[in-house]
Amino acid sequence: MTGWIVEFMATQGMCVLATCSAGRPRASAVEFFSEGTVIYILTEGGQKIANIEKNPRVSLAIHTQFTGWDSIKGIQMTGLAEIGGKGSAIFAAGEQAYERKKKQAIRLPDFMNVVKVTPEQIEYLDTTLRAKGYGVRHVLE
Repeated sequence: MTGWIVEFMATQGMCVLATCSAGRPRASAVEFFSEGTVIYILTEGGQKIANIEKNPRVSLAIHTQFTGWDSIKGIQMTGLAEIGGKGSAIFAAGEQAYERKKKQAIRLPDFMNVVKVTPEQIEYLDTTLRAKGYGVRHVLE
């Protein structure tokens, strides 16, 4: 199952990152880069960073466009987010993930941050698996 999840994540480029602080949730559509099941998000900052600094528990969703009930694919992940600034190991790993996905070198501006999301749980939904004799819902903890 981990292979299905990693393969799916590698084919996608956008996710919705949900953060929360002081009881106020925020969902942000962001570009991401994956290494296995770990997610890296390059960002200039904003409310999502402020929220993560106060509460590192996040959720994110990755999905394909809906084209019919027999072809739904997506994941919901809950995990812990860490923020890395210029010079940190997280920042370097985010740059490397970007370069592998985009197949081009990058030098991020000093003001950028990299958010690393390490999953605690991933729920994977893939209705195309039914035709192959598998269940359509899987949970990876």
